[in-house]
Formats: sequence, structure tokens, C-alpha cells
Amino acid sequence: MSFIKKNISVTKSVRDYALFCTFKHALRRHPVFASGRAGLVLLNAPEGYSPKDYSNAILAELYPDDNFRRTDAGFMYIFIHDKPSKATGEYEDECQNKARSVIVVEHGASVPQEVILGADIIVDILPISARDFQAACHVVLGMKVSEHEANRILQYPHNHVWAALRRGRPVSDVIRRLSEVIIEQDLSAPKKPERDVPPLSMMHGYGDAKEWGINLARDISDWQNGGITWDDIDRGIVLSGPPGVGKSIFAKAVAKECDVKLIATSLGRWQARGHLGDLLRAMRADFAAAKDAAPAILFIDEIDSIGDREKFTHDNKDYSVQVVNAFLECLDGLDGREGVVVVGATNNIARIDPAVLRAGRLDRHVKIPLPDGQARLAILHQHIDGIISIDRLAPLRASTVGMTGADLAKVARDARRLARREKRMLTVDDLRAALPEVVRIEGEYRRSIAVHEAGHTVVGNELKHGAYLGTQIVDQVVMNGSDQNGGAAYFDLPRVSRRDRDFYHGQITIMLAGLAAEEVVLGSTSDGAGSGSNSDLAMATRVATITETMFGMGASFRHSPATSDEELEKLRAGDRELAFRVDCKLAAQFARAKEILEGNRPLLDAVADALVKNGTLTPQQYEELARQHQVGQMEQATGVSDLKTDAYEASKSSQQDSLSGAA
Repeated sequence: MSFIKKNISVTKSVRDYALFCTFKHALRRHPVFASGRAGLVLLNAPEGYSPKDYSNAILAELYPDDNFRRTDAGFMYIFIHDKPSKATGEYEDECQNKARSVIVVEHGASVPQEVILGADIIVDILPISARDFQAACHVVLGMKVSEHEANRILQYPHNHVWAALRRGRPVSDVIRRLSEVIIEQDLSAPKKPERDVPPLSMMHGYGDAKEWGINLARDISDWQNGGITWDDIDRGIVLSGPPGVGKSIFAKAVAKECDVKLIATSLGRWQARGHLGDLLRAMRADFAAAKDAAPAILFIDEIDSIGDREKFTHDNKDYSVQVVNAFLECLDGLDGREGVVVVGATNNIARIDPAVLRAGRLDRHVKIPLPDGQARLAILHQHIDGIISIDRLAPLRASTVGMTGADLAKVARDARRLARREKRMLTVDDLRAALPEVVRIEGEYRRSIAVHEAGHTVVGNELKHGAYLGTQIVDQVVMNGSDQNGGAAYFDLPRVSRRDRDFYHGQITIMLAGLAAEEVVLGSTSDGAGSGSNSDLAMATRVATITETMFGMGASFRHSPATSDEELEKLRAGDRELAFRVDCKLAAQFARAKEILEGNRPLLDAVADALVKNGTLTPQQYEELARQHQVGQMEQATGVSDLKTDAYEASKSSQQDSLSGAA
């Protein structure tokens, strides 16, 4: 590989020449521009690279004779924190009217439409490859490096690589030095700053919340530019989700995405100021500070701790009601709160006063889910600062099932600590050692899970309770102490439909069908159906209680607003008759599920066998098993009929023989 040395600046260091190689590769996508003629190219820098890394390559391309005063060539960079107006203005000044222009964009940055329309071509610059590194070492240092050695060296942080390379130093010595770098921090050195939170667009695992935040950033930019009024922007949002999914980090990331100030607070901080008057002054001060800094985001952590006025029963009810009322006043604002977006975080949205969630206040609710497999790897990749590529992290996907962002951050910390103690670079094995144990599900335990899920599958289909989507059981579980499902049968229910007593009884029957299948096939039930708030027994008990206390489908039409498990348990504990009715309802639907399964025993066994063998069952596969079961039943019925006919003919023949003998 070789390039014409248009400018001596790119041959001064291996780093600059390697970057120059990747830059030239990208320009080849526009042959006219690459030949030295007019054009405007927009280049996307790879993740982890700064647009300014290519400054010497740009100068070598646009100003080959070192004449930097040329008025027919220009370049610019677009960074992730740049406002659209800044990028557009710089584009008009530096590139729009130039014959030859280069624009380099940081990974994840937004590019104004005017720039996109002006570009002749948009090309991704690739990261430095082994061939680029080999060429740079040969040209700059006269060093011969094999492809294997180049790939190995490029696994280390690039700033370490550039420091280790020197003319005349053997490649083996470079690799040795890199591998022996002591990562452990010198205790006498200043404390390393806290890891910065990237903008939301570069974050992973936030689902719909991420889409909301990115749209908010666009809306705020449009508002600042006069394109829309504040009435067109969401005033606030409540984020809910299990602990550890990163609700607080989300607030920092969305503030960075919007390029606005973040003011973080909570009821606990307000209460720390003193008595009720001090608390209310602190609350109003935070809202005022956000308004003074507008546009700004006011983040209120554990917003459910403010409470629900309908549920206050303690001696300090008046105190708590005044806190909620004052909070509502702040949300409304006597003179509005233009420029302030309120983001609340909670683990349980049911504990928030409904008035807080009304239109014009925090009227949007988004759940932050547990990250999926790809998101978990991306989050882990971020926490290790990209030292190990996502592709090399792929084998860890199964070991991270059920983990939150906080869990993955701990894994990264533990792995880095292990590498520091052994005075070497972080490896995949360090991360694997920091992860919880993964245990395969096999043998009798696998069969018991298959039987359980087969019960849900058969009963759900027999009752025609929604559209059947399929069933699966897991091959392994992660021993991290969290609740994990061994499998599930999936049914899609219509979002809008008439739901009467039969509907809810059918729901309970399906929920208890796993336990019923265990008793029918295995002779006893296990503890898996009662583990956690999302277990079969928990959900069945919840539905059975609500039908009695809220929906008017029980012994009375009395209504109770209780919905949480804690509230429903208090109702049952305080009303023995209610508890008895719930027990009877659960027992009746369990018996119903058991009766259905006993009547379809061959189908139940066939579904369980298929799950044990394949781990999954599709609707088409279930239909085939059900068809075979139906044919078997018909053949059995026909066989019984034939036997009766044969017996009758034999009896008739015997009687005739007897009569003939008597004659």
C-alpha cells in the first residue's frame, strides 16, 4: 500500500499516516474529488475517533503545496455537542461556496439538513486496520510488521501504541512493552475524574425513553430557533422501571443530548432542609433555579415518595397533603414554567398522586425495560471504555441475562480490578470471571419446566384465550439472585375487547395451568409458580382479588381502588370472607385447568416432549400436534365402536349356534 506524499505532515508519525490511509480509502468513494477536482465530501468518523484526528490528512489533501491561504478549499468539523445553528453557520462560512470541501462528523452527532443537501457524497471512515498500521510503520519508521502482529498491537489503547513505537525498536519489544503496562493507578496521583455520561443518542437499552429524549432534543432546538412554541413541547415525563436500569443516568444523558442544564433533586433533599416551611422553600427554589437556567431539565428522583393524597392515613397526613399540593403548584407555575422540562423517576408509578400525572403536568409515562442482549453488550462495551470490541464480547451475552445497567457497571469495575492486580490489560476472561455462574437446564429439571409450560400452552389454546404466539423454555440460567423465568407460553390479547367474568376466570385458569400440568404428569407441584411478584400464583391471586373488589364480579358490587399486591393483601387480611372467596376462586380454576389437561393428556405429553427436544414450539407446530391428537381420539373412538360391533356379532353368532344345537 502506498500514497503520494502530498504533505510531509502526515509522514511525521505512524498515527497520522495510519489515519491518512483510512481518510484516503474513504475519499476513493468519490473518484472525482480524489483526483483533485471539485466536490464536497461528508465523512463520518468511526466511534471512538475525534474529527480533529484527521486534521493533518485534510491539510495534506486540500493544501498539497502548503498554501493554506487558498480561498477555493475549506473544511470543518461537526461535534456531538454542536448545536445545529452553529454547524449551519460554520458550513456557510467555510464550505458552502468552496470548490473543494471536507466535513468530518463525530460519531453520533446530528448533521443539519443544509449540510446533508450540500454534500456530494456521505462516506464512513473506517477504523485503522492492520494493513493501514503496517503501511504506516513501513513508511514512517521503516519497520516491517506482520498482519498478525498488527492485529495484536491494535487491540491495545491507541495512545499507548503510538507511545510505544520508535524507530529501530523491534516489534516484539513493542508488544512486550504494551503487555507489561501497569494500569494500576498511582495513589499519589490526582483522583481520576468520574466517567462522563455520553449523550442519550450514544446510550443503549432505554427503549421508548431514548426515542422520547432524542425527540425532546429536536423540539428544544426548534423552540430555541423560533420554529415552535413551548406549548408544542412535552412539559414532563415519568420514567418507571426496576432499580438499576439507569433512570438517573438517563436524566444526565438527555440533558447532554439537549445541551441544557440539569438540576437534580428529590423529596429527601428538600426534607433535609428542615421543617415543612424549609422543605417547601427548597422545592420552590429548585423550580426557580431551573426556570432561571431555561432551557433546563429538572430531575426529581424517587418522585413516588411525594405520595398520593388519597392514600395518606398516618398522623402526618396534613403535612404530606401540603407537600403534594405545593408540588402541584410548582408543576403548574403561577406564570408558567416555559423552558423547564420535569423528569420524574420511580420504581412504582402506582404510588404517585393521579393529579401529578394529569395533562399539562407529568402527563407522559415511559417504562425503561431491562436491556436486551445486544444492548447489554453495548452497555458493557461503554463501561470498559471500548477497550474490547463488541464482537469479542458476544460470548458473554448469555451470562448477562436479566442484568441492569448498574449490574453491568459492577461487572466492569470488578473485571478492571482483577486486571489491575495482575498488572495487565483488561481481557474478556476478566469480564467472564466477574460475571455470575451460568448453569445449564437439563435432565429432569428441564422436563419439569417443559411440562409446566406445556400446561399453559394446552389450556390457553383449548380456551382460545387470545392468539397463540409460541412457547419456549430456557437452556440455562444465570445464578445472579434475580427472578428468572424457566420459560413462557405467549398469547396476544386484543387491546380493546369486552372482558367479562368468563374472561378473567379463563385468565386465572391459564395462569394455574402450569401447576395443574405438574400435578397431572409429575404427581406433585413445585415452587417455581410462586416465586416473585410476576409468578403464576402472584398474578392469579391478584386477578382473583381484583375481580372481587374492583370489577363487581364477586359477591358484592362494592368497589376498592386497591391495585398493588401490598394493598390487596391488606384487604384479604382484613376481610376473612374475601380471602375465602379468593381461595375458592383459585381452587375452582385450578380444578378446571386440571380437568382440561387430563382430557388432553396425549397432547400435553406431546407438547412437553417437543419443548424438551427443541426448547421452542411455534403455533404451526402446536397445530400439527393438536391435529395428530384429534386424529388419535377419532381413531380410538372408532376402535371402540368396532370392538362393540365385533362383540355384538360374536354374541349373535353364538346364540344362533346354541339354537341350532338345541334343535
